[in-house]
Amino acid sequence: MRNVLLILLLISLPGCQPGKESPARSTALREVKRMIDQDSFPAKYIIMYEEPSNDIGSIYMITPANSPLVEGSLERPEKVIKYKDRYICLMNPMESTDMPKNKLIEITDYPNDTTTGPVYDEIWYIGVSKNGKKHTLVSTIYKSYLTYYYYSFPQLLEYAFKDYDSTHLPRFILSSYSLVVDSSYIPKGTLYNHIQRIDGKIYYSNVLDEYFKENKDSIRKDFFAVLNGKDTLKLNIVDTITQHLFFESANNAAFFRSLTKESWDKLYDLLRDSTFYFCAEKGTHVRHSVPYSDYYWLFSIHDNCSYKYVDEVYRRGIKQSLKDLYGSYEEWDAN
Repeated sequence: MRNVLLILLLISLPGCQPGKESPARSTALREVKRMIDQDSFPAKYIIMYEEPSNDIGSIYMITPANSPLVEGSLERPEKVIKYKDRYICLMNPMESTDMPKNKLIEITDYPNDTTTGPVYDEIWYIGVSKNGKKHTLVSTIYKSYLTYYYYSFPQLLEYAFKDYDSTHLPRFILSSYSLVVDSSYIPKGTLYNHIQRIDGKIYYSNVLDEYFKENKDSIRKDFFAVLNGKDTLKLNIVDTITQHLFFESANNAAFFRSLTKESWDKLYDLLRDSTFYFCAEKGTHVRHSVPYSDYYWLFSIHDNCSYKYVDEVYRRGIKQSLKDLYGSYEEWDAN
């Protein structure tokens, strides 16, 4: 009897109710349902994919689709909500559990669905505050290179980055990066003493940024770097494509040796929290933080000699089913 009362008490407590959505997700769901009411989605399935989510807020990418799976992968939703004649598929790459294949088929019968529609060009983003009381909806009808990056929409930045909003934009945002290792690295082994450099890209919000002025001498005085105490890893810009600066880190073996144990976790934290832009001003350098997009959950590892893809690592907290997508299809399909 005591156990029964305890269970009833837990169910009745706020935040302990099974299946209860967070305030941010509840707000985003209401917005998606409102759009369905307005017939904004021509497709049967609506993928509601949670991208960055932190203490500030959450951002959801909303895409119409012909199946409940993410386009370009086999990622399954953790939850499906039928609303009118549409299926809202909730997805989150972080700690969550994908819906079993049989359950997904039971709800949607998608393998036998013959109502495939046209290619859908419009996508939406919904930024929501942590408490769900404020949200912003943006849409785009052309899928360009930048369309797939939420941080290219100034209206969304206040839901991802502290101290930034549509009127106070971060000058630069660390978009993504990959690791380059020596030829002695063994896949799934330790990265310690094997990392040679980091390759990646940095987004700039203003196409007329002063960084690109003709004064090349001034540009050379400015630099990007990752700080780890007294160790500094400079990021050398090697190319510029579609509002992104592509970089290769400088040769600094001491910086990577200082990572010691759990080198990937340490490196991830440093790039997230300690990437800076140093701007030359009046004979000194002024340090500006470069926030990290937290957009990607997979980071590729390449061989230093051939640049061949040899392995991958994942963002901390990523769910196991996403890692399994890069393993055995038969194992994924059986669950």
